[in-house]
Amino acid sequence: MPFTLEQFEILSEKTLLFLFILKKDGKIVAFNNRCEVLFPMDKSEIKGKYITDYIIDEDVPIFKDSVCCLSDKNRMINESFSFPSGKDGVLSLKFDFTLHNNLIYAAGIDTTKEYKEHRALLTISKLTKTGAWYFNPKNNEMYWSKGCYLIKEADPNISMTREKGASFYPKDSRARVENYLDTLIKEKRPYEYTEKIITEKGNEKWVKVVGQPVIYKNEVIFVNGTIADVTDRHNYIERLKYSEETKHLALKGIQSGLFDHHIAKNEVFYSIDFKKMLGLPLDQDFVAEKEFTKMIHPDDLKDANQRHIKNLNQEGNHYYNHYRLKHLQGGFRHYEVYGFRRKNKKGETTRMIGNLIDVHQKKINERTIVESKNRLQAMVNNGFAYTVLLNTKGEILMTDDKSVKIIERDFKVNPNKVQSRFIDVMPLNFKNSFAHEFNEALKGNIVKKEIERITHNGNTQWLESKYTPILDQEKTVNSVLVSFHDITEQKLAEIAIKESHIKEQELNSLKSNILSNFSHEIRTPLNGIMTVSRLLLDEDKAEEREKLLEYLEESKNRLLNTINNLSNFSEIEAIRNNLNLQEIDTNYTVETSFREYKHMAEAKRLLYQLELDQACPQINVDEDLFRTALNNIIHNAIKYTNTGSIIIKIKSEKSKNNVYISITDTGIGIDKENLKKIFDPFMQESIGLSRKYEGTGMGLSLSKRYIEILDGKIKVKSKIGKGTEFKIIIPKCL
Repeated sequence: MPFTLEQFEILSEKTLLFLFILKKDGKIVAFNNRCEVLFPMDKSEIKGKYITDYIIDEDVPIFKDSVCCLSDKNRMINESFSFPSGKDGVLSLKFDFTLHNNLIYAAGIDTTKEYKEHRALLTISKLTKTGAWYFNPKNNEMYWSKGCYLIKEADPNISMTREKGASFYPKDSRARVENYLDTLIKEKRPYEYTEKIITEKGNEKWVKVVGQPVIYKNEVIFVNGTIADVTDRHNYIERLKYSEETKHLALKGIQSGLFDHHIAKNEVFYSIDFKKMLGLPLDQDFVAEKEFTKMIHPDDLKDANQRHIKNLNQEGNHYYNHYRLKHLQGGFRHYEVYGFRRKNKKGETTRMIGNLIDVHQKKINERTIVESKNRLQAMVNNGFAYTVLLNTKGEILMTDDKSVKIIERDFKVNPNKVQSRFIDVMPLNFKNSFAHEFNEALKGNIVKKEIERITHNGNTQWLESKYTPILDQEKTVNSVLVSFHDITEQKLAEIAIKESHIKEQELNSLKSNILSNFSHEIRTPLNGIMTVSRLLLDEDKAEEREKLLEYLEESKNRLLNTINNLSNFSEIEAIRNNLNLQEIDTNYTVETSFREYKHMAEAKRLLYQLELDQACPQINVDEDLFRTALNNIIHNAIKYTNTGSIIIKIKSEKSKNNVYISITDTGIGIDKENLKKIFDPFMQESIGLSRKYEGTGMGLSLSKRYIEILDGKIKVKSKIGKGTEFKIIIPKCL
């Protein structure tokens, strides 16, 4: 059965496919919502654009060629294209194109992951000069990846066979190479070999080939393999295989600081430049070790001898030592010794060849750096509240003692001793904006930002952060100084002034509301009483007098209710101290209030329901106080609901400690701003002469205070035009 138009529209918008309708020149006619992630603009601006405007440059020619291939004879093709994405970098989609009535219908699926893996494999293949291949012994099918063709400098469009692959090896090694594969198929064991090849362009290369069998029921059904260009490695190893004569020539070429120490003879051969550098006799080829040790600084002699003995006895062949030596021009200079030891069969060092390097200037530079760092550290420790010096990777180069203590306490690491990224050891609320500020500083911009944080002691602290780029001699940013200045006192003063201003405005508004509400709520019933009283004096008909008496009663009750509310609100503390607590049945009490207002709900033709709790939970409350609070909320729900329903529910089974009473209506609702104020006394959502509903605005405020006196809570949630839900939470009798 074919899809209906409605079904097709639903399918096109709910599918994960990217659906397009294009003209043959690539102009976009229509697309589904899934395609919106491909465009950096509003979808209303897309129609009429060309899809090639959003495809990455290298894929545009492929798209144009593919579209040209579509015709009445060739109505369907498929091809992959990539789109730039700010979040993911690149989105890759594989499309099926169908030509119909001179329009192209395109359906694409997301192949980004496969695209990234494919590009990564190609990149690795190029960087490491590797390729993959497989062979099917059943039908002699041979496949090479692009990397195999690159290594052998062959045309990738030529289909590959086993015989063609073997032809790249020299004739004298082809039989051996062929045997590797035959042996693998026969013995079912992997192989690995390194052989020379001659590429298509006539170049000599060395390749390492690995083959791995795939076995099914004890038979090789497939062979997977890799090939790697190891020409550089092979040539390097060959160069290492030089003769003893080459070694001597190499040593002869190293003049500066060269020595040859014969351990058994206790003699040291020094090169001419070595002897000139240290002022040793030029007419002696060999100098006794004692003569050399006399030149070592007395303070370094003991440690140098200990390192020397330890070096001669340790495993391996390398030697390292360092000390100060007397210089030809007077004074002492720093030197480092690097050597290679030859051992006998017992593992004893018999000879050592090495080089002496003058590192005196290096030591001076290191000492200068340390002294400068100490000075800078002293400045850092006595500067801003917190200071951190970062390199361009965001790693901490230096920080002050106070910051170190905080980081050690929270992250168990000393950033002045262990390399740490600042983002890994900063407070959580610093991380939101760090990357942006740091990147701006790397561009050469000074950035300031205020940050609020909670200290280890639970106090609030305000900091002004400043990111300052530090430039080298070439005016390039080589580090960023991040400083934090404590502005807590300043910020608290600003907040106090602001709160004081807001409080003043609230008090003025409250005063206006009180005057407006009470002026209205007292004047209106008084006007009613006065008017009805005058009418009663002149009215003779019994029926009319009866109605006027009812109006008089309503005005009286309204005036009395207003005065009672005001009285109750002013006597909260007295009520708190004179509670009459007793254990009552929640179902019974709520049902009593429910019945009391049933006539009001029915008069407005509202759906008015009560859902009792089968567990019949008991609560310990002052019944009058509890019922007053509940009545106010039910009355309000009916008052502000013109159509729909009022649903009252009692639930306790999901809580061990509390009973939940919810009053849900479908009334006018309360907006977010007024939702915060509904429990404030004398407040209504509509006030003054323009208000739509009568009342002092104290009912909910009294309800909240009464429930809180009974150790309960009131919660509320609402949506404008949708309704409101009040939830009373009262502790159970346990």
